[in-house]
Amino acid sequence: MAFWFNFHNVTMQKHEYFLKSIGKLIQQKRAESMDQTQLGQRVGLSRNTISAIENGKATNAGALFKVLDYFDLLAMLQDQIDEQLTAIELLRERKARNLPEMLDNDF
Repeated sequence: MAFWFNFHNVTMQKHEYFLKSIGKLIQQKRAESMDQTQLGQRVGLSRNTISAIENGKATNAGALFKVLDYFDLLAMLQDQIDEQLTAIELLRERKARNLPEMLDNDF
C-alpha cells in the first residue's frame, strides 16, 4: 500500500509539473501578441479555459491540443511520439526475426 501511495504521489507531481510547464510556455507565447480573450476567440475556447491551461489546471485534451496547435507546438509533440512509435515498431520487427521457428508435431 505504501508503494502505491508513493508511486501515485510521484506520478501526480510529474503530471502537475508537466501541465504547469505547458501552461507557462503557452502563456509566454500568447503574451507576445494577444490577451487570453483574443486567443480564446482564435481557437474557439473561453477565456476561462485559456486561463486554466496557462495556470496548469487540468482541462480536456481537445482544448489543450487546440492551443498547442495554434502556437505550432503540437507538431513538436507529435514528432516525439512518432519517433517513439517507430522505435517500438523496429524493436518488434527485430524480435520477430529472431524468434525460432516452431516445428510442427505432425509426423
